[in-house]
Amino acid sequence: MIRFGPSGIPLSCKGRTLEDGLKDVHKLGLSSFEVQFLRPKVRTRPVEDEEVGLKAKEVPGKFIIGVNRGRDFREIFVDDMDKELERGDMTHSITGGVAEDFHKFSKLARLSKELDIKVTLHTPYYMKFTEKDTDPVEKSKRCFQYGAVMADTLNADTVVTHLGFKDKDKDMGDIEGAVVENLRDLRDWMSKNCENEIKIGIETQKGEDIYGNLDETLEVCKQVSDTVPVINFAHTKVEDRYPLEEEEDFAEIFDMCSNFVQDEYHVNFSGVEKRRGDEFRMTPIKRGELHFEDMVGYLVESEENINIISTSPLKEHDAMYMKVIFERIYTREIGKELRREKKDE
Repeated sequence: MIRFGPSGIPLSCKGRTLEDGLKDVHKLGLSSFEVQFLRPKVRTRPVEDEEVGLKAKEVPGKFIIGVNRGRDFREIFVDDMDKELERGDMTHSITGGVAEDFHKFSKLARLSKELDIKVTLHTPYYMKFTEKDTDPVEKSKRCFQYGAVMADTLNADTVVTHLGFKDKDKDMGDIEGAVVENLRDLRDWMSKNCENEIKIGIETQKGEDIYGNLDETLEVCKQVSDTVPVINFAHTKVEDRYPLEEEEDFAEIFDMCSNFVQDEYHVNFSGVEKRRGDEFRMTPIKRGELHFEDMVGYLVESEENINIISTSPLKEHDAMYMKVIFERIYTREIGKELRREKKDE
């Protein structure tokens, strides 16, 4: 099955909650939705009277990540979410964005299943796993863990992340080793703390200072089980190593990733424009140098499950555009096949 959906709540959605977003995606005829967990901020405050006796995960409008009697949330993680709150407790919660709806996530998981919408979750864009035991790395791990708990409650099977900036003065082997070690730690943490099986989705990136191009991502996936590549074709396009101008070019990329995919490929798609040097920008699909029509031939012939997320500035509009193009070409090819069969009879 080929699924299409937006990255984040649709721009045309009148409401800005996840529930509004899921319902809107369904109304638009789409079947996938990437939840954007961006720019988390931690707030520490005393338990309020009306919250006493509730479990931490049941507090409306709050995504509580820890409970204690002090203010140091660095050592307080989601292990405490089943703890009943008492007077005098201090809570540490994520504020803003989708975290505000955390108490509704179980309901939203049921809703997405009823509507047949595939849900994935994207961690904050600034993540750093290219070092060991530094403050940015520990902060990134915490953010990933928060995202994993949210994904688990939403019944999302993949948490998508970037790997982060790399220090040019460091040996590439050391950078790769740090990434592998950090992702293994997170994988092991999820296996102990999440009820569902969740994959770590590594989104391919582009940039001289960024670790995680297609080849680097696949190398990490070789070394860390339960990781999958998330192919960002716009980033791969500007690498210049892969032209992505013919059906065969896309088939090559999917084939490279096939060893790490069991049930479904994850793809990000948008237009892209190259600028001077290493600079580029995402664009609507119709305006960019990467053309969705060039990939449709592969999609039509493929028997794989592929989840395609629009990361275009037009979000759901380009998700619907891709769906229409795919269905139009698929219908045409089916018609040709039926006519050939009738003629052979």
